[in-house]
Amino acid sequence: MIEEIFKQTDISDIISSLKKKNVIVPKWENLRSEYDVTEHEVMKDQIERKDKKGVKAARITYGMQKLATRRMTQMAFTLPVKRTYKHGNDSLKMEQAKALERLYYKARIDSLNKKRFKAYFASCEMATIWYVVEQDNNDYGFNSKYKLRQVTYSPMDEKFSGLEQAEIYPLFDKYGDMIALSVEFMHKEDEKEVYYFETYTSEKKYSWKKVDGVWIDNGVSKVPIGKIQGAYIKRSAPIWEDQTNNIREIEYTLSRQSDIIRRNTAPVMKVKGRLIDTPAPQSDVSREVYQFENDGDVDYVKPPVDHESVDSFVNTLKNNIAEELQLPSLALKDITSIGLTEESRKQILIDAHLKVGEEEGDIIEFLSREGNVLKAFLGLMNAKWKDSIGELEVEHEIVPFVMNSETTDIENLSKATGGKPIMSQRTAIQRAGYISEEEIDEEIKRIREEEEAAASADLFQPTF
Repeated sequence: MIEEIFKQTDISDIISSLKKKNVIVPKWENLRSEYDVTEHEVMKDQIERKDKKGVKAARITYGMQKLATRRMTQMAFTLPVKRTYKHGNDSLKMEQAKALERLYYKARIDSLNKKRFKAYFASCEMATIWYVVEQDNNDYGFNSKYKLRQVTYSPMDEKFSGLEQAEIYPLFDKYGDMIALSVEFMHKEDEKEVYYFETYTSEKKYSWKKVDGVWIDNGVSKVPIGKIQGAYIKRSAPIWEDQTNNIREIEYTLSRQSDIIRRNTAPVMKVKGRLIDTPAPQSDVSREVYQFENDGDVDYVKPPVDHESVDSFVNTLKNNIAEELQLPSLALKDITSIGLTEESRKQILIDAHLKVGEEEGDIIEFLSREGNVLKAFLGLMNAKWKDSIGELEVEHEIVPFVMNSETTDIENLSKATGGKPIMSQRTAIQRAGYISEEEIDEEIKRIREEEEAAASADLFQPTF
């Protein structure tokens, strides 16, 4: 299939063929109007939300789409992805595992994961391309002339994701294997918008540039690792799924309620009977006294809406949305309402953990493919690993967020031992989970070096 595409002589025909997506992914241009509250229907409705003379219609938004995206990202990636290496205490594989972990560390992979999977949950697709730049270094535990870099593409607006915005076009064969990955993006050059189209295959990287509305050749280079130098992930629906109509109902209900509240901020007086006299108040604290003939009376008109019923209706919709999305609110008022016991903390997050479990299959597949790309690059950067690093087995595990009470438990145990340590420094670092198993000893070494440096510096501090 890919060979047939590149047999075409016209660049426009080649690009058109590469753009024929054989996967179904929602378009971000449609999803954006749901994600961005400024694009919600209630903000633009000039019929039901028509401004009246001198009074603008209330337009209350409820950005649950953005909130659901944030909650899912936090639930899945607040705790770093855990990687386990099956090296069997083989010294070579252990060295390779350390190098791979150093690569992840230098790439700030934990921060990157939060950004790129936030974009994935919202825009439904994301791709990361890895490449090398020439720079002498020892970042990965061996001397190298190259450093690894990455660029992550998403259809999502850059202002929302912090990633490179691009249209992504994966191409799969009949067996479901990706045979080409293309991205179309725009860069400003000399205040001009310049469009690029780049395609990665297992053998080559093709680049084209649009000049005066016409695509021209921008170079072809060899892909050195024998596989597409990146990974792609997609989903069939955003993380908020089909809740936009419920969100719309909340927004319109709150907007109508806001209109009523504004209209009734200044109370309307209702008078019954003929008013005889209204004596002026005798002091600043006295009130007017109204005198009527016969059974006359005065009262205030009550607003025509039962606000308690409205609040109940809106809260019911919010709870239904959270339940269907399996993403409970972690607001302080919601947490404290159920208590802060160990069991209650577990209960509130059960559904969210099940949601993470539902999502993690595709995510782990993406991370595994990416890991294979990184291993291939390390095999080129360190020639003695070229034939062996592919055998290094790495397991990726998504660790869902937990409201851990371990601090309290440790404090209680410490009190029980009279303040004596209850675990070694190494065990403490291991249990924290922020440092991989392979880097713990190196981290302890760095801690001790810093402590020694600080102690040495203190000796020379003035005492006056």
